[in-house]
Amino acid sequence: MKNFIKRWLERLEKTNKENFGKEPLDCCSLGRQNNKSKAMKNTQNRK
Repeated sequence: MKNFIKRWLERLEKTNKENFGKEPLDCCSLGRQNNKSKAMKNTQNRK
């Protein structure tokens, strides 16, 4: 089951790169040019 999920995520990553490219999406940088002084919130899960 673990390998199935890993392969599925790899295929998803590949198709996303083909569709969206390797650059960040426009919505990710929206408003950052005006608000550079604000700290970015880290949304990664930490264990």
